[in-house]
Amino acid sequence: MTLEREAAAGRFTDLARQADPDRFLTVLPAPPAQRTALCVLILLNHELVRATEQPSARSGAGPIAALIRLQWWREVIENSRADWHNQPVAVAVRALLDQGRVRMETLLTLIGAREAEAEGLETVESWRQAMLDGPGGLQRAIGELLGVDPSQADRLAAAGAAYGCGALRRHLPALLANERGILPAAIETTRPVAELRAFLASEGERFLALAGAQRASPGQRAAWLPLVLARRDLRGDGAAFDRSAGARGLGDRLAVLAAAIGR
Repeated sequence: MTLEREAAAGRFTDLARQADPDRFLTVLPAPPAQRTALCVLILLNHELVRATEQPSARSGAGPIAALIRLQWWREVIENSRADWHNQPVAVAVRALLDQGRVRMETLLTLIGAREAEAEGLETVESWRQAMLDGPGGLQRAIGELLGVDPSQADRLAAAGAAYGCGALRRHLPALLANERGILPAAIETTRPVAELRAFLASEGERFLALAGAQRASPGQRAAWLPLVLARRDLRGDGAAFDRSAGARGLGDRLAVLAAAIGR
């Protein structure tokens, strides 16, 4: 099974749209030749996030189930196991690695962030690093696929982390209800939601400053488009988030489109 055959069937595109509408929106303006591969990365990230949807280590249940699932993906990426051929996303990820389109180290860093999340992020500093390695690591991988200069990798990671903070802020009540360990243990999650959203906004602005301003070529602009959603989510009204139940409105979509065409 090749990426080209999957592209013809539209399978990965449809799955990525369903799994992660936000990131799918940001990769749509990418060159068509890269779009399927970008959807594969979105789906890999989705699989890793699903693997961590277990009670955190701080809940008393332990991270074992999540770590076992993540270890499976780690071994797929390292090519040290042989039972991945019937998992379409794993097959496609291996193809990207074998073709040299994305670095193994980048994807292993992404897994490491999810492992740290599963075990429990105790301090703000460890949480920040997990944001840079998790959503930031995905953005690094996207940059590699789109040919962004490696010197911009740290800024891309900061852009991804900023988007991650905005997404947490946007979906905070639902995430807290699911008892996911989405915030550092040092931040008491029984605080009012408004205070937790303020923390995420402050951290997100920190990452935005690290990402800085970008002047990307048309073929590479998609790597930076999560910044558009990050700025809107970090500065948006929490009450509006709650009323919209997280749905993206026309304003968000038009903002991404305008950035994609360089306006």
